[in-house]
Amino acid sequence: MVRVFITGSSDGIGLAAAKALCERGHQVTLHARNAQRANQAREAVPKAEGVLVGDLSSISETKKLAEEANKTGTFDAIIQNAGIGYGGTSSKEITSDGISAVFAVNTLAPYILTCLMDKPKSRILFMSSDSHFGGDASLKGCTTSTSYGNSKLHDTMLAKAFARRWDIQSVSMHPGWISTKMGGRSAPGTTEKSSEVLAEWCEGEGFASKLKSGAFFTTSGEESSHPGANNIDKQEELMKICRDVSGVAVPGEE
Repeated sequence: MVRVFITGSSDGIGLAAAKALCERGHQVTLHARNAQRANQAREAVPKAEGVLVGDLSSISETKKLAEEANKTGTFDAIIQNAGIGYGGTSSKEITSDGISAVFAVNTLAPYILTCLMDKPKSRILFMSSDSHFGGDASLKGCTTSTSYGNSKLHDTMLAKAFARRWDIQSVSMHPGWISTKMGGRSAPGTTEKSSEVLAEWCEGEGFASKLKSGAFFTTSGEESSHPGANNIDKQEELMKICRDVSGVAVPGEE
C-alpha cells in the first residue's frame, strides 16, 4: 500500500487517478481549492484518506497547504496535477499577489509545495502537456503574463531541476488530450488510460516508474521534451524566479 497526495483532485485527471488508486487499496489524500469542491471530492472518492483545501493561486494558502499536508505524514508519491488556463483562465489574469494566475497555479504552486512538503519517499510527478512544446523557454515576463503552454514547459523544467537535486524519481507527463472540464468535450481521449498509468507509477509498477529521473513521458512511453527544458541554466533561472517571488527556497539552498 502506498500513500499518495494529488493536487487538483476534485475533478478531471486528478480525480480519476485518485479513484483508481483507492480501488487498488491505496491511501490517497485529495486536494481542492475550496470547501465546496472538497465536499464534492469526498463524495466522489469516499475511500480517500482525506481532503486538504487550499487555493493555489495564493502564495500564502499554498504555503499553508504544504504545512497541512506535512501534518498527515510523509507520502510515497506526490502528483502535482493542479492546473488552469487551457481554454480558460487568461494569461493576463493577475492574482492578489501581483502575479499571473496561470503562473501562480501551474508553476509557482508546485514549486512551493515541492520545497515545503516533506520529500516523498519514492517519486514525484509534475503534470505537463504536449502544449509545452509551444512554450517560451526564455522565461521573459513569465511572472506577469504566462500562457498555458509556457507554464507546462515550466513544469517540465521543474521536474528536471528537482531530478538533479534529489535521490528520488522526479518526472513530468503529458496525459493526453482528454475529455475533461479543462480538455473540453471535443477531446478524443478519456481519463481511463492516464489514470491507469498514474496508478501504476505510484505503485512503482509499469514503464513510467522505471524511467530515469527527469524524463518526460506520455501514456505510451518516454518522449523527448522541448529542447529548452534541458537547459540547466534556464532551469536554475526558473528556480530562482520562483524562490524570489515566493520567498521559499529548496531545502538546503537557503
